[in-house]
Amino acid sequence: MSRGGRWPRGVMVRSGRTSSSLPKDSPPDLPAEAGESGVEWSPMSVREYDVVFVGGGLAASLLLKELRKELPGRVAVVDPSPLPTQPSVHWSYWSHERTPYDRFAIGAWQRAKVGDMPPESIAPYTMSLVRSGDVFADLAARLESAPVDWLRTSARSIGSRDDGMYEVSTDAGVLRACWVFDSACDIGPAFPTPHRPGAVLNGTGIRVTSDRPAFDAATATLFDPLDERSFAYLLPLGPDEALLESATFGPVAEKTDAAPLLRYLMDRYPGASFVAPHEESGSIPLGFPPLRTAGPRHVLLGTKRGLVKPSAGYGIVRIVKESEELARLWREHRPLAPSRRDSRPWALLDTGFLQLVGKDPRLPLALLGNVMRAVPLARSLGFIDEQLPPRQLASIFLSALPIVLQSAVRK
Repeated sequence: MSRGGRWPRGVMVRSGRTSSSLPKDSPPDLPAEAGESGVEWSPMSVREYDVVFVGGGLAASLLLKELRKELPGRVAVVDPSPLPTQPSVHWSYWSHERTPYDRFAIGAWQRAKVGDMPPESIAPYTMSLVRSGDVFADLAARLESAPVDWLRTSARSIGSRDDGMYEVSTDAGVLRACWVFDSACDIGPAFPTPHRPGAVLNGTGIRVTSDRPAFDAATATLFDPLDERSFAYLLPLGPDEALLESATFGPVAEKTDAAPLLRYLMDRYPGASFVAPHEESGSIPLGFPPLRTAGPRHVLLGTKRGLVKPSAGYGIVRIVKESEELARLWREHRPLAPSRRDSRPWALLDTGFLQLVGKDPRLPLALLGNVMRAVPLARSLGFIDEQLPPRQLASIFLSALPIVLQSAVRK
């Protein structure tokens, strides 16, 4: 609390117009009209909203973009930081449909290979590469005039009230809302849920240039082993430039660096010299969503809604699809599922994959390697994307069986 009994300066940077209260069991159909003004209020008062977003990152921004014409009169986003337009990191992803990211692509490939195997078509999929800053800058511009109060503070808890409202406690005061959209993994109920297996995907990326033509600019390299626990993606941006990324599975977050990637380049492209002017790294939690939320209108978003697949690219495409689906249900005044509903076959596979990480971090990479070499690459991507029909799953199961049996022996 700042001196003088005021909320900290800058906590609210935009104000929407107050509207009538919302029905408790269906999305509102109130007009999205608002003026613009900076506001502050006493920390002893409670502020009421129709909708509160806890966390203002990719998932929240995509849903806000989808709903900006249907937003109710009082909407707030609670996040201590603005959208991270800088510094930018690279996102690679595959999709068989157009996505909102595609127009920002700095590279796209419809042919790929795994390790030393021959290149092959990945149709109907396209592998693409974008800079996160370009995506966030576009979202920020689209939401600039949205009737939203951007609260630059941190949420601490989310709870339900006897009157059917929800209460969000923040460092700057208390908010009450009819709906809460929650993408904050560290706020209860936390993600991943401790009641089911979990893991972490750690990775490093480097942008490299070569002193001579070294890369096939039309072919991406996917799931190429670096060692027993890590694999690499190489996405060529030209004959002498590429983005090279590593991924490592483990039970906890680990610091990774560029050394294995630089060794990989020297081994794969002898005679060429490389410079890496850009490096980035990070960790992504993998696991299942919490078993329960604070109530039926406390809806999880983004990673917190559940993320298991061994690829950040799968995650950002799925977040788009879920945002579009939630927005469609909202417009149709239909119930919104608070968390992701797993289909049973895929949930069993996801559980098994995360259990492998806990037993031996080398096993997931061995499983992926077997699958990638046993079936066409497009089918492998479809498997990760949960797009394979049941009749095509048999070959996947057969290729994974040796690793599963090996895991059973290690119990």
